[in-house]
Amino acid sequence: MPIVFIFFAILIVCVIGYLSHQAEKKRREAFREFANRRGWSYTHERDYNFDDAFRSLPFVGQGNRRFLQHRMQGEHEGGRVWIGEYHYEVTTRNGKTSTTHHYYSTLVMLNPRYVLKDLSIRREGLFDKMKAAFGWDDIDFASAEFSRTFHVSAPDRDWAFAVIQPHTMELMLRSRNVEFHMRNGWLVVRTKGSMKLEELTDLIRTGEAVLEGIPEFVKEGGR
Repeated sequence: MPIVFIFFAILIVCVIGYLSHQAEKKRREAFREFANRRGWSYTHERDYNFDDAFRSLPFVGQGNRRFLQHRMQGEHEGGRVWIGEYHYEVTTRNGKTSTTHHYYSTLVMLNPRYVLKDLSIRREGLFDKMKAAFGWDDIDFASAEFSRTFHVSAPDRDWAFAVIQPHTMELMLRSRNVEFHMRNGWLVVRTKGSMKLEELTDLIRTGEAVLEGIPEFVKEGGR
């Protein structure tokens, strides 16, 4: 009887593995088609050097086995675009046992023809509120709802106010699960979770809208 159970257990593992492989293969093909339609390159291979190029991003450097996969890149709206699924893992130990947790996020990165200064816009967390209570506050805006929802940090406060216009605040309030970072001349639109084909177009449009919201005189000054 135990042999029968072992046989079925192995069979179930094999079936799950096969279905998982087929689903991932289908996912790769869908991403490749998405990129090809736009004239971009695509590779599912893991890029372990992403951290070196974008070390200043606040979410980079966490955990172990960090890489970018399902990478698309090419020209877009006169600039460049780079899209991928970022991964890192954290292993926790409880006595003699250990558990590895995998964390994924989707990155849509746009590099326009003008200079972007450093800026981060993410959801306000409990730790941020605790720091604010001790006077370490972020940049606040006229919109109380926006200031309550998002934590904004930038070395140049004037740049933050120039980028985050009222219509940009409205856009970001409608995209509450998305965070925005400007580093090394790139706008990085990040959302947590595995990369989903049906979300990519909206994320690209959101990034475009943020860039379009920057006043022309600010763009001209950075060309």
